Amino acid sequence: MSINAELISNSNDLNKWIEEAISKKFFKYYEFEQFYNIQEIGSGGFGKVYRANWKNSHK
Repeated sequence: MSINAELISNSNDLNKWIEEAISKKFFKYYEFEQFYNIQEIGSGGFGKVYRANWKNSHK
């Protein structure tokens, strides 16, 4: 198996695992539109970190 095919296969497996975890309510899924005041607070070699306020929060 080529490296690209292996990466795609691993990515598909990971996507299936994430979708299953969401459906079993191990994770909560929120749409991007449910947040405001989105600010980048850090970045590095593995991605970016953001903070935001949730529109449905009553705090």
